[in-house]
Amino acid sequence: MSTLELIATNETIDKMKKYYDSQMVQTDEDILFKANSIGCEIIAHLDNHVTFNGENALKEAAHWSKKYKDELISKIEKNSSCDHPHIGTSETGSDDFLGPICFVSCYVTQENIELLNSFHIKSVDDLSTQEIINYAKQIKDQVKYGLLILDNSHYNKMVDEGLNLSSIKAKLMNQVTVNMIQKIKSPISTKVMTQFVASKTYYNYLKNEVAVVKDVNFDEYADQKYMGVLAANILSQYAYLQYFTNMTRSLKIKLARGTNSDVDQIAAKICNKYGFNIIRKIAKTNFSNIKKVKNILDNK
Repeated sequence: MSTLELIATNETIDKMKKYYDSQMVQTDEDILFKANSIGCEIIAHLDNHVTFNGENALKEAAHWSKKYKDELISKIEKNSSCDHPHIGTSETGSDDFLGPICFVSCYVTQENIELLNSFHIKSVDDLSTQEIINYAKQIKDQVKYGLLILDNSHYNKMVDEGLNLSSIKAKLMNQVTVNMIQKIKSPISTKVMTQFVASKTYYNYLKNEVAVVKDVNFDEYADQKYMGVLAANILSQYAYLQYFTNMTRSLKIKLARGTNSDVDQIAAKICNKYGFNIIRKIAKTNFSNIKKVKNILDNK
């Protein structure tokens, strides 16, 4: 049992609330939230002081702190990497108020794995936009992959139907993996996804789906062990960047990623120019940013 601590920004607290949405438990009024993840209890206090308690404390804290992430990466043994053909699935955009969510599933052969290992990428998060583009151009013609883009009009419709972000991600992660398996048309023993909820919760979200990939391995830092997930992550970011660039050109307003105050101002500027109803096409309306955008518009 271990306990780790960090001081989070307001933006990080908002992201944590979305991330742990399905794992929240009832709390006293003197804390922001409490969540139970696999092998870890997460408690966020009113002063933005967050504690992680349990055997998986480092794994959870690493998601929110570069210090803990570096510590975790250093503990991942090189021999833990997967050197046989497998399918990896990842996504980009679920943490952004503006823009779509891009889901990618990749099938990598041993030859593909050798190519990806030659890049010596420790973490996709450390890559610049130009590096993402350069690597994606090298990867996309070498590996078999499938892409699903969930634009905000369809995302908001799913939210209106009662789905939360995690359940939406589960459905699309599963679907793009199903598509990849059907594309390959041969048995693949190893299927891996970047973990975002407990496996039990993930499969509960899929209980009404017709086709479900049952034997998925979940790992929050899968892109450091599985080159299929690394490739899927890079290609999903590349697809997101292309879509985001087209959004910028179409709206004739420079956009920004994330959920910070700059994003709120940009969204308000777009609404001023095109009318408030456009918000359902450009943004995820169940994010707390929507209230801030309305306040900006009301005060003008």
